[in-house]
Amino acid sequence: MNVKKILKEAAILFVITLVSGLLLGFAYQVTKTPIAERQAREKREAYQGVFPDAADFAEEDTLNAKLGEAEAILSEAGVTGVAVNECLAAKDGSGQVLGYVMSLSFAGSQGEITMAYGWAMDGSTMGIDILQSSETANLGSLADEPEFKDQFAQNTEKFALGDNIDQISGATVTSDAVVNAANGGMAFATACAKGE
Repeated sequence: MNVKKILKEAAILFVITLVSGLLLGFAYQVTKTPIAERQAREKREAYQGVFPDAADFAEEDTLNAKLGEAEAILSEAGVTGVAVNECLAAKDGSGQVLGYVMSLSFAGSQGEITMAYGWAMDGSTMGIDILQSSETANLGSLADEPEFKDQFAQNTEKFALGDNIDQISGATVTSDAVVNAANGGMAFATACAKGE
């Protein structure tokens, strides 16, 4: 084989790889901010959906400090496999705390699910909303349909399939996972409200 030909082809391949990498890096930088803004807007809309009475959602130092204790709080309540990613105070127009909204992550049947959860100071769950999911279409994906998620807007000490929540037909794993996460959100919100 000709050494010059090999070097020429290697140089061409290097230039193509370099240009492709630069273009991908540029595309990432251009789209990063709009994607982050869209995700923040969607999360805000989900929080408003799970706590429609709130005028504002605000970070509070006490809630941020509680995030470090979330795993222990949930474990004590018998909830495992749920991560509390964020917890904000849901406030009325005068700034009074009405309850909390949070983002929870947990495993579904096909991968991670991220869910918004709203809780009022009277102990009521205001609602849930699926923020991100890769669950099977027309099975686990039905967790984001009103027929399923609207069941969670109630005042209860615990959610349980077959008791106060009807499961999604053919999607037992997803149904169990969402119920477990809602119980985790309730436990975490209750601990925040009590200042535990």
